[in-house]
Amino acid sequence: MTKVVDTSMGASIPARPTARRPTTDGPRPAPGPSRPRRWRSYLASYLAISPFFVLFAVFGVFPLGIAAYLSLHTWDGIGTMHFVGFEQFHRLLEDSQFWQSLVTTIEIFAMSQAPMVVAALVAAFVLSSDRLRFRGVYQTVYFLPQVTSIVVIAIVFQSLFGGNFGMINRLLVSVGLPSVDWMASTWGANTMIALMIIWRGFGYLVIFFMAGMATIPPELYEAAELDGAGGPRKLWSITLPMMRPTIVFALLTGIVGGLQVFTEPQILGVSGTSVPGMTMMLLQYQYLGQSQSASVGADLGYASAIGWAVFALVTLASLGTLLMRRVTGHKEVI
Repeated sequence: MTKVVDTSMGASIPARPTARRPTTDGPRPAPGPSRPRRWRSYLASYLAISPFFVLFAVFGVFPLGIAAYLSLHTWDGIGTMHFVGFEQFHRLLEDSQFWQSLVTTIEIFAMSQAPMVVAALVAAFVLSSDRLRFRGVYQTVYFLPQVTSIVVIAIVFQSLFGGNFGMINRLLVSVGLPSVDWMASTWGANTMIALMIIWRGFGYLVIFFMAGMATIPPELYEAAELDGAGGPRKLWSITLPMMRPTIVFALLTGIVGGLQVFTEPQILGVSGTSVPGMTMMLLQYQYLGQSQSASVGADLGYASAIGWAVFALVTLASLGTLLMRRVTGHKEVI
């Protein structure tokens, strides 16, 4: 019970109750599961994701290891393999054909990926409007090149950009301009390959960006319309900031594919090592000895060194994109 203390004024003030010391007689928490039991509980999860890592090890890590081993040797694929150390990489740095193929690859990448991403963003924003009619028809038309055979696309572009009877040259001649031999010049070949990449991949990016825009809350656009914002303002202030992760993913996949461009110049007939349109992957293909029109002998060691150079370039470009996102991620677009 609480005692009453008399003060000098005669008033009775209840005294504060004394704090009780906590007892340790209560139930203790049960100990956690042992380490072997925890591993058994995680085993099902590890088994579920193990096929991905097995396939990645077989088709990703193992080929990289084989390429690293071959890059230290010189070998034509049939005769005796000779160890040369890092001589293949030293040769790579002094090879003018490799540097020319590197410049060509970067030029085609810049001419194709940047315009395609910007145009696909604008097209996806327009197609996402509720006021647009026949949206499904536009989506189908844009996506058709993605499911069309690359050989058919190459035939179409050869018909368009043919030197003598191409439709583009006929149009140029009709307006008084000289015809262009597109595959004979570096600028013409790179332009033709870049347009082919854009025409083939544009529809995929449009559908991909439309899926990302579907996750943006419509209340944001409604509030912007009440404030008097138009289409360009909504695209710049709402769509682009909310689409940043989707855009970064599209850039990463574009870097991986754009810096390894091979099919388009190969189908268009680019051959040799010093011709316009020669990319790094196509140069590696020449040294693998698989091209019947190759002007160099097979050297799997040098081809592996080129492959490692492509891998390093793709890795650096991807890391640069992720770093740019981290640096600018906290900034708001206003």
